[in-house]
Amino acid sequence: MGLHHIDHYTIDTADIAATKAFYCDLLGLRDGERPPLPFPGVWLYCENGQPTVHIVEVTPNAARKTATTGLFNHVSFACTGAEDIRTRLERAKIAFNVVVLPGIGNTQFFMKDPNGISVELNFPATETRASDIIAMQSRGKENYGI
Repeated sequence: MGLHHIDHYTIDTADIAATKAFYCDLLGLRDGERPPLPFPGVWLYCENGQPTVHIVEVTPNAARKTATTGLFNHVSFACTGAEDIRTRLERAKIAFNVVVLPGIGNTQFFMKDPNGISVELNFPATETRASDIIAMQSRGKENYGI
């Protein structure tokens, strides 16, 4: 009993194609099966077979539900293949911030998806570049995240 992990998150977007391209072509998720829901969308799957990102098409400038809630800051993926993903992001001219966690050594890439959602990619310390560790030594706290 209890909470185990985040199952999925849903992105409402007016541009399914751009959102899908970001998560599939750049980050490596794959488009997969989706139930026959009565609205357009796609489900994107992680390597573990979990449909983690659900994308729903909305009409541009459609009225949105509003409520006083907490601020959603970012979503994070546990990843491997830092150099491959770094190369894909650079080739696509996606701005991203590289952070190395002090004392742990994990490398994190922070960026925005096409909808302005902050995305963190978290890589194990074994994939951390020495040059990224050196660069972090001169950065202040304002340079963590995006």
